[in-house]
Amino acid sequence: MDLGIEFKAGVPLRRQLEHALRVAIRSGRLVSGSVLPSSRDLAEELGVSRGVVVDSYAQLATEGYLSARRGSGTRVASLSQPGGPPARRQVLPPQHYRYDLRPGQADYHAFPRDRWKAALLRALRELPDRRLGYANHRGVPELRNALAGYLARARGVVVEPEHVVVCCAASQGLTALWHVLRGRGARRVAVEDPGWRWQRFTAEHAGLEAVPIRVDADGLVVAELAAAGVDAVVLTPAHQYPTGVVMTPERRGALIAWARERQALIIEDDYDVEYRFDRDPMASLQGLAPDLVAFVGTTSKTLAPALRLAWIVPPSHLIDDVETEFLVTGVTPPTIDQIALAAFIEDAALERHLRSMRRRYRAKRDLLIGALGRHLPEVRVSGTAAGLHLFARLPDGVDEHATAMRARRSGVGVHEVHRHCTTLAPSPPALLLGYALPTESELAAATRLLADAVYPSLSGSGSGRSAISLASRVSESSRSCVVTTSASARRTAASSRARNSVSAWVRAATSRSRSMMARSRSSCRFWASRISGAAYAAWVEKARLSRMNG
Repeated sequence: MDLGIEFKAGVPLRRQLEHALRVAIRSGRLVSGSVLPSSRDLAEELGVSRGVVVDSYAQLATEGYLSARRGSGTRVASLSQPGGPPARRQVLPPQHYRYDLRPGQADYHAFPRDRWKAALLRALRELPDRRLGYANHRGVPELRNALAGYLARARGVVVEPEHVVVCCAASQGLTALWHVLRGRGARRVAVEDPGWRWQRFTAEHAGLEAVPIRVDADGLVVAELAAAGVDAVVLTPAHQYPTGVVMTPERRGALIAWARERQALIIEDDYDVEYRFDRDPMASLQGLAPDLVAFVGTTSKTLAPALRLAWIVPPSHLIDDVETEFLVTGVTPPTIDQIALAAFIEDAALERHLRSMRRRYRAKRDLLIGALGRHLPEVRVSGTAAGLHLFARLPDGVDEHATAMRARRSGVGVHEVHRHCTTLAPSPPALLLGYALPTESELAAATRLLADAVYPSLSGSGSGRSAISLASRVSESSRSCVVTTSASARRTAASSRARNSVSAWVRAATSRSRSMMARSRSSCRFWASRISGAAYAAWVEKARLSRMNG
């Protein structure tokens, strides 16, 4: 029997023989029912001791590969699923982009490694041996006490430490709340439209029907909740994802009134509120009605998702049911990490880190907004007052998915509103641009590449961006507005006639009044975004003749 085995030094012979026999049986070279050589014959053939073969046969018979009966020899057993061994699939690393503008990320370059290391070492040093066992399913007392104080101080949450439940992620907290509601008879819950898709995923995974409710400039449209017939609603009132709008006081009051009348639960996802730039902080909705609102928070943006530390503050009448959910799954963050975070908060290291990151993120935000204004003037940006991403509305008619795919092929990672969010109501094409992770130089380079991805959608050719860049190079002085063109921009014209036309139009433009030039500049920007090449030159020539005629 040829097993194709070559014994190697350093590995027990029995183990090598067992492996060779398994492979031969799985691959079908040794078919079911075939008789194997006797242990004496195989040992002589392979040049090993008989004991090696006897032990190998016995091990494979125990595993079910072989069957041995007195008087009939050793045979290959019948396997229920014959065939070769399953192909070993390598675990692929996650996809990385040269310029990662996807939202939902923090600036991992600025993670406070030294302070976090000190907090971990302190926890390891001071934690008694007896506490290395299973922790309380609501979380360790140190962290619950620290979170209660921090949430009351920073977010206006009304909470006692015994009502804080520590978990691994906001999605885990949502899942636990959905299961509790389903156990109490809930069947339909409201989610934001557009909204974070995990709101819908977690609700549907728990067996609930997710009902999208429209979001407008004032936040969730509360008037639509009554007709939806839902038992709960999850929302991001302080910084709505993905639009970035803040729920108005009138809507907040109406939402609480609806929940009290309906006896429904409000789940407040406190998304990205730690980073505010152009407006005062918005206190939590939970502080207005702690008996109706479950508060959900996480360290994913304040520190890093790798910590897997989050929390929920459910109303008091749900706390026992929520704890039961965590008791059943047994999934809680490591005790040592919880105690480290408690020390991190108590030493005010978290708040110092947040103050530093606000300045860092404000600079990145301002840089991205400025770059978009230069390279993508047609894109309308909103949601800039807080958070770590921008809502970039593309011009009408632009293919959102095609633009995003072009950006990805050039190394720029972005999210699409209609692909990465829950969207049911009609909405214009838009991209979500995160600015937390990239460096400032990467943001500038990414914006230029993003412009290359958007402008073909506007003009139908790569020369469209050149035409728009030409039109956008307009500078206004105190007494006149002078349009300048660069040599590189002129080279994009279709012919020498086009270049001469551009120069003539520039000379005529400098002699006009400031108000006339302002109107010309606006018109130039508008039309340049829709024409390119020779068409642009023809338009310039027509404008020049029109001015000469009066």
